Amino acid sequence: ELHEIIRRHAQAAGMRVKEEGADNDLLERLAADPAIGMTREEMEALLDVRPFVGRAPQQVEAFITMEIDPFLERHAHRLGATSDVQV
Repeated sequence: ELHEIIRRHAQAAGMRVKEEGADNDLLERLAADPAIGMTREEMEALLDVRPFVGRAPQQVEAFITMEIDPFLERHAHRLGATSDVQV
């Protein structure tokens, strides 16, 4: 039953975005529905992925520092190159 409620709200919010260019108001719609029984703040807390990413941010920074930055430095002479290829 809740799945169907969420699906209907998601479709309505998606239509609003696609057809009107409006912001996605899915969480507001869900928070306003008594069947959901949660506030927007409660939903946002559950949707926060930061507790689940572990060390990924630090690993990305280390990869950029150790791999990407040196690569860019080695190929700096190619940066800013132009091409007449047209697609």
